[in-house]
Amino acid sequence: MRWHIVIAACVLLFAAAAGEGASAWYVKADAAAGGNGSRSRPFATLEQVETASKAGDIIRVVPSSRALDSGIQLKDSQRLIGLGDPVTKSGAGARPTVTNTSAARYNGDAIRLARNNVVQNIHIDGAARAGIFGVNAGRAELRGNLITNNMIQGNDLPRLERLWPDGFVLYQSQGNHFGGITLLACGPGASSYCAKLAPATAAATAAGEVVIANNVIRDSNLEGIMLLTDTGAVANFSITDTLVRDLSLNLPRPESLTPPVGIVRSRAFTLIALNHSQVTLTMSRFHAENLSPAGNYATDGLVFLTGGDSPVVNARISDATLLNPRMVGEVNNGDSIEIQHRGTTNGVLNIDMTRLDLRDPASANIKVLEAANPTGGVYNLTVSDSVFSNRNPAGGLDGQIRLSGAGNGTKTFNLTVRNTKFSGFGGAIGILNANNIETLNVRVENSSLSDFTAPAGAKPIAAVTVTHPGDKTIGAAAIDLGGGPLGSRGRNRFVTSAGLAVAVTNANAATKPIRVDAADNYWGGGPPDVTVSGNVLFTTPKQLTSDPAR
Repeated sequence: MRWHIVIAACVLLFAAAAGEGASAWYVKADAAAGGNGSRSRPFATLEQVETASKAGDIIRVVPSSRALDSGIQLKDSQRLIGLGDPVTKSGAGARPTVTNTSAARYNGDAIRLARNNVVQNIHIDGAARAGIFGVNAGRAELRGNLITNNMIQGNDLPRLERLWPDGFVLYQSQGNHFGGITLLACGPGASSYCAKLAPATAAATAAGEVVIANNVIRDSNLEGIMLLTDTGAVANFSITDTLVRDLSLNLPRPESLTPPVGIVRSRAFTLIALNHSQVTLTMSRFHAENLSPAGNYATDGLVFLTGGDSPVVNARISDATLLNPRMVGEVNNGDSIEIQHRGTTNGVLNIDMTRLDLRDPASANIKVLEAANPTGGVYNLTVSDSVFSNRNPAGGLDGQIRLSGAGNGTKTFNLTVRNTKFSGFGGAIGILNANNIETLNVRVENSSLSDFTAPAGAKPIAAVTVTHPGDKTIGAAAIDLGGGPLGSRGRNRFVTSAGLAVAVTNANAATKPIRVDAADNYWGGGPPDVTVSGNVLFTTPKQLTSDPAR
């Protein structure tokens, strides 16, 4: 018993020492002038509490009918906590609200992170640029915040153009990497993307896990969450229980501007990995919808993009719902999920996706895209226990999961689909390869690739389409729908009212054949509906005589 008392006393002494010197500060937008930061006499401005507080302190934002303007730069280990009811659920009335309506201070960012910060239960409303912005903000925790009217400024385009020296960030089709939450991880390399945005920030090779949980981002222009890593950065992100909706809805059509703009990005979530960076992402319970108005907007839900030399992304996505109820988006870029190597050399994208609900994209539900001639790219993609549907006649209908390979050469493309249902316009899987590829593996089992329809006058699409051109090489290639070398159990349901079930073409007779296996599937009670052309190896398989869905 005495030892227990001694140990308890030591723990208390250690806790007291760890908290020694830390202070709690209070700030309230409508507080009386002359406050000292105490609970009874809170500061009235963010500048006051920023100046008075030290690393490790707690800053508590008292609910008010007004917002605290001009933004705040947190110090290491500080916590910014909003008092009162949860801002993501509370109605009208006083809230702990911060903003930054001018680009003169912190470029319009409302909250800037240091390291090991907590930002919780803050309503960020009307910030001129990012709601929360951090560079190498390792071990940050962003919990239960509400971000609204981000980069809105009354949708006054001339005013927005004057906010930043480099012009109007909203209509830079590839340079608008700011959102409700914008986090950059910058490694030690000399060519870091971060150098122009935060040149004084020390490089970080291992930034520590960042937690983004229970946040709501809505009624804002462009991005929901933007994560960018560069030059050897090692980053780990955990994102849970997130809602992103109603983005860019009041902006004019990009093509109507003078001069017109080709495409504008309006995305719920984007992860960009560049130049030897290594990123681990765990995302669960992510919901996004209404991501742009009509017009040339790349209305993407989740985007995973690599660039430069040898970046690696390891991501696990579960319970994600991505909707497009207004059927808007640019037809070549409006994807529920986009996965892309862009000008990348030896990039790796490992993405495991389960329990997805993807509906009505302008282009594809999952689009795997190669752009700017990448080389040696690797894709390891898994989809399970998911539902894909499409009522939107826009865009390409060749596959709700689609590979558009157009680089210098792909090293590996592995796709596994299990326990997933596809229906609506288009087909289920479209492998439209247009480059040299060393390994192509597609495995499908226990899935329903049925009930497809076509818009009026459109040509019916096969449930599974694979094409390889005559002027490109191909190595080991297997389409395993059952009983093949990839271990598929089959038990897929192919019941199509129009078009073929499976169509595979290899126009290059000088390369290895594409192997197709399709045993133990249900084809509506008839023989296997498989059409092959060119250099393809296919043996008519045995089929199921009863519907596995019944």
